[in-house]
Amino acid sequence: MNKKPYEALKDGVLASTKNTKGNKEGLIKFLDEEHPGDVLFTKWTDPPVMERGKGSRVWDVDGNEYIDCISAMSAMNIGHGDDRVAEVLSEQYKKLAHWFDFPTPERQKLIERLIALTPGDFPKRVRLGLSGSDAVENAIRAARSYTGKQQIISFYGAYHGQSVATMGLTGSGAMHSMYNPVPPADHCIERFPYAYCYRCPYDKEECSCDMYCVKAIDNLMSTGQTSMGNPYSKINNVAAMIVEPAQSSSGYITPPVGFLKKLRELADKYGFLLIADEIQTGMGRTGKMFACEHSGIAPDILLVGKALGAGVPMSAVVARAEIFDSLAPGYIVSTYAGSALGCAVANKVLDIYEEDNLVENCAETGVYLTGLVEKLMKDHPLVGSYTNRGIFLGIEFVRDAETREPAIEETKIIVNKMREKGVLAQLNGYHMNRISFLPPINIPREDYDRVFSVMDEILTEIEGRL
Repeated sequence: MNKKPYEALKDGVLASTKNTKGNKEGLIKFLDEEHPGDVLFTKWTDPPVMERGKGSRVWDVDGNEYIDCISAMSAMNIGHGDDRVAEVLSEQYKKLAHWFDFPTPERQKLIERLIALTPGDFPKRVRLGLSGSDAVENAIRAARSYTGKQQIISFYGAYHGQSVATMGLTGSGAMHSMYNPVPPADHCIERFPYAYCYRCPYDKEECSCDMYCVKAIDNLMSTGQTSMGNPYSKINNVAAMIVEPAQSSSGYITPPVGFLKKLRELADKYGFLLIADEIQTGMGRTGKMFACEHSGIAPDILLVGKALGAGVPMSAVVARAEIFDSLAPGYIVSTYAGSALGCAVANKVLDIYEEDNLVENCAETGVYLTGLVEKLMKDHPLVGSYTNRGIFLGIEFVRDAETREPAIEETKIIVNKMREKGVLAQLNGYHMNRISFLPPINIPREDYDRVFSVMDEILTEIEGRL
């Protein structure tokens, strides 16, 4: 008889010799009282149960120490346990924790700062939220309301959330299998391949393709034979295109700088809005405050989240003013959005970015990091490719450099052995043969030296057996 997912996972946890007592007990409790549908077991065979963190280090319930190269999926960009944030949390809670979804001084201060920080020399308006998913949903709603159009263009490999409203934009076959139906995917969603140059879906050569992945969209839109519109009749049915300036959950894939420029040109040509989902790429992660700045473009709508709250749920939609100008009272309602507590923390986070010069330091560390990856790639044939910008690194592992056969089993072994040796990075990729690294952006370089020393040991061992 086939076992249920939680039963199979529980058997694996009980049989494993790779986890310590408290972690094992915590995982059994998790499977007995929560459910196996969470993301936890997609990252490691024996995930740890975390108890505390400081800076770029975290400790599990058994006291095992790890270098954190996940930082809560880029939520903890300033590191764990910053005393300056803790002080603000205490002070603001005593003063005013929350006042529904209404203005407060901290909220108004944060909104002014977000308007000034985000690219685009035009009037803007801001909608605060709690998560990346609600930021995406509010952006899509606003785009459709403003344009009067319904079609949304997204990309394969994208992750824009798992709520019912955002699932249609996320390109994961496994996730879609768990939604029946996926209402937003039933209509009005068009998807195209992303600029994943190492495995170009159009079989083009990087740097000589004239950005064919954008040209392919243009070719279709120019015909008038798709649901996206008919330029000969001056009809455009597309409200917006949503794009990650670098793809996150599908492997931390950084496209060429010209990709976003071409998308901006495409949006202007056909008259739809460009939405930049910077929920993981923003807040300094790529060596600039927002990743789209590398391309020198300003989206019509920019989404911020995760690191803005440093562990406190916060997100924001920053849009051209006219997109929000016509919305009537009551259009958006959310009990905890823009809480005084969350806004106070976000303001302190932005202060810390300035005080510690975090964005510039991240860019410099990114150069150092690239040198470490280049050496690893030179020394180990399993390393097929990588993309990095700032500290937004994805490494791809292959069995053969010429055929680029994905090293799926080897990559799973690598990420699990890294956990055993005290380094937490995540397994992902189109073929589950990439490992991504996104520690706090103020990670000490000696921690990264340790990370790559561990990887060197593991790759040497695995390659010796092949």
